[in-house]
Formats: sequence, structure tokens, C-alpha cells
Amino acid sequence: MPEKDGNSAGQSEEITDALVDALDFDQLVEEAVRGSDSAFTLLWRHHQPKMVRYLAMFTNEPEDLCSEVWIKIATSIKGFHGDSKAFRGWIYTIARNSATDLARKKARGGTSVELEETDWIGENSTMVEVMDLVKRLPQEYAEIIMLRVVGDLDASEVAEIVGKTQGNVRVLTHRGLKQLNEMLMNGGDER
Repeated sequence: MPEKDGNSAGQSEEITDALVDALDFDQLVEEAVRGSDSAFTLLWRHHQPKMVRYLAMFTNEPEDLCSEVWIKIATSIKGFHGDSKAFRGWIYTIARNSATDLARKKARGGTSVELEETDWIGENSTMVEVMDLVKRLPQEYAEIIMLRVVGDLDASEVAEIVGKTQGNVRVLTHRGLKQLNEMLMNGGDER
């Protein structure tokens, strides 16, 4: 494991994929804040797929929006203070704000492109089907479920991001999952 000693030049650059499991995510965040490209890359690799799935709720081009989000994260990470839990909340707040900005921009432009089912390319069609069902939920339910399940955030983190109480987040999560379950039991049809 790389030493935390600042005297050894390049120590933080020795972080590799093989060490991810051995490293503490708090340490990775700390290294990334100090400017380690390899630590930032590992954080990106870990969070990118989940963030793309979250952003797919807002846009048909989640990879593009996610790239913009990571650029914002990279340019402002030196000002970040906190542990890995705070980091997760911080990056999903940036993602949510970016999605909101995109929605406003599209509303002003008045154009949108619909994604066809055949455009989805994925290793797991079940995940694609579930994501399609989540998108059919009311926006409030869908966003909270995506943050809780895909973002792996707890109720307090989600509450802070969406501006609701923890209790409200738990109720909305329960209602959303119940409605999603009903949709799954009805073969994808809403009530």
C-alpha cells in the first residue's frame, strides 16, 4: 500500500486497480483531493457506472451528461472536504444539479430525442427492463430509488440531496418500490 508520507514523490501514483479492494475509499478520496490522478481514476471507475444509470433517468444520453459531471468534479475536487461517504453525496449532488440544468436547457430549446428500445446495448437485459420501469415511475419516486439503490446512498444522504426529510425519503422509497413491484408483477404494465 502506498505510504502516506509526502516525502516520496509519486507514491500516490502507485495506486492500481489491484489495490482498490485493499484501499480504504476514505484514503482514495484524500489522495484524489491532493491531486492523485490514479486515485481519482479509481474513484471514477467505481462510481461511473452507477452514476450513468442514475442520470439515465433524466436524459437519453446519460454518458454525455455523466462526462460533464465528472469534469465538474475534477475541476472542483481540490476544494472538497470530507470522507468517502460525503464524497458520494457530493458527486450525486453535482449530478442532480447538472441534470436539472440540462432539463432547463432542453425546456428552453424545446427539442428532445427519444431513445428507442433497440438503442439500448447492455450485458444484462433485466437491468435495462428494470431501468425502463423505474423511468415510468413518478419522477420523485424514480429519483429517490435511483439514489438509494444505484447510488448506494442512505436516507440521510438522499434527503440532503433532494431537500426532503429522512422520513419522507423512506416513505417515498417504500411507495416507489411498491409501485415498481406492482409493475413487475403485471408484466411491466402500470396499475
